Amino acid sequence: MRTPNNFLSLFVCGALALTLAHCSADAPTTPTAPPTFSLSRVGAQHDLLTCPGGDNDAVATGVIGPNGGSLKLGGFVMRVPAGAVPETTTFIMRVPEAKVLKVKIRARGEQHYTFLAPVQITLDYSRCRSAPSDPTAWYVDEGSDAELEQMPGINNSRAQTFTLQTGHLSGYALAN
Repeated sequence: MRTPNNFLSLFVCGALALTLAHCSADAPTTPTAPPTFSLSRVGAQHDLLTCPGGDNDAVATGVIGPNGGSLKLGGFVMRVPAGAVPETTTFIMRVPEAKVLKVKIRARGEQHYTFLAPVQITLDYSRCRSAPSDPTAWYVDEGSDAELEQMPGINNSRAQTFTLQTGHLSGYALAN
């Protein structure tokens, strides 16, 4: 006659045997690193617009809240519509000294920031030696200047500016 303790022991042993049967000697015994993903783009590498200058000392700082606002440094402008920023936030704009025309904008000192609605960023290429005929704007890796994503926008060749729309902050550059 089997007692409840004998039945429980048989059940536990059976469950353990099934578990071990599904194990493999080839299975990893330690967790593996999660896969890494990279952004890709279609098409050939573009030539980022080469321009002299930038000034690491030139910085614009502004506080923008839920009602929107703008931040300007020379001909570079970020326009934030009402509702794009959920709470009052400090933004910092810098046009770094670099071989390519680019702008860095930070919110609260963070490298990346996501808006609740698209904002406009205007890039001024008037200081460039030769004006591009049909520039494109790119979200770029700030360290390597690798083009990560083309940004929609409008070129104003008369004003020598390109205005793009984005839902996030990072580094942006122009290409020929």
